[in-house]
Amino acid sequence: MERRQTSRMAWQGLVLLALCAATCTASGLADDAFARGWSAYQAGQYNGAMQLWLPLADAGNADAQLNIGILYDVGQGVATDPVEAAHWYRRSAEHGHAAAQYNLGLMYVAGRGVPQDNTEARFWFAQAAGQGLQEASAMLSDFERRETPAASVLGSRESFIDSLSGTSTGTAWPVAGGYAITSNHVVADSEAVSLYDMTGQRLHATVAVRDTVSDLAVLRVDEADKLPPALPLAQLPGRLGSDVFTLGFPRVDILGRTPKLTEGIISSVNGYRDDPGSYQTSVQIQPGNSGGPLLNMDGEVVGIVSSMLGTVTEGAEPVVMPNISYAVKVELLQALLAPLPQRGSSAPAIAVHTAPLADLAERIQPSVLLVVAND
Repeated sequence: MERRQTSRMAWQGLVLLALCAATCTASGLADDAFARGWSAYQAGQYNGAMQLWLPLADAGNADAQLNIGILYDVGQGVATDPVEAAHWYRRSAEHGHAAAQYNLGLMYVAGRGVPQDNTEARFWFAQAAGQGLQEASAMLSDFERRETPAASVLGSRESFIDSLSGTSTGTAWPVAGGYAITSNHVVADSEAVSLYDMTGQRLHATVAVRDTVSDLAVLRVDEADKLPPALPLAQLPGRLGSDVFTLGFPRVDILGRTPKLTEGIISSVNGYRDDPGSYQTSVQIQPGNSGGPLLNMDGEVVGIVSSMLGTVTEGAEPVVMPNISYAVKVELLQALLAPLPQRGSSAPAIAVHTAPLADLAERIQPSVLLVVAND
């Protein structure tokens, strides 16, 4: 049978066969539970195979995770469940399993169990192709033949804006060690997100650490060496009345994809209702600024933009309170970063020195990233 002519389900069966053959040969059937699961599968006892593989999958065995994904995808021993199949494919794929990466890419192509997303599909096909899986390379080549410049990440503004339907957007920026920072509420409903730099380059990232109380999220970027220069973190707290500014992506649906700068002052060293973990500022922000860096005039990050205060109720009457925004103090972020392993970065951190705002903006702008997360 030529693989080019096999159906999607048949290809998944071939992956399972190749997987078991490789595993059983390499281990000499030492992994008894996996081997017994395979024997049950071959005998058509799919539910029995599921029961044997599930504990291995829960313990992180990528082979078992892939196989359970296939059982849910094809409906063997269990009711067909594309969402559950995609879940197990993803767990296996994140462990580096090429076949699972390929299958997850197929799910994104078809929109089965996950939103239809050719960008995600290309990412997972590329991971599998990088490990030598020829079918994944063929899928990537097929994408290249079918795509036009207008459909690419760097395509028209309209096509990019249309692609944001059903997503949450915000701002992120890199820190030393190969991570990126944003607000947790931007990525609250997602584990995997996309980051776009000024050139349109897309970076795939997952949430490494969440702090729901402080509204911070640390993102683990898959290709950390492609991150732009890290922004330096301030060693001294912001002072009352000091000048600050932010760069970010407010309302990309209206204002576009280029970073926007707004400036102001630290109007209180405590935030909403005297919260000691945040600043109140006069920097004007909009939806999409969340997660962006709040910077001093040395180009250091003193806070992470989190929210704005618009209309509040005072008695029975609504009161508009413009030009009030809040930023989480960078000290809280430093505590989150401290235990994380360093992952490296190809670009050194931006040097710290006082400069006119226009010069600071020019240096910092390339390091500001647009966050796109599926709701």
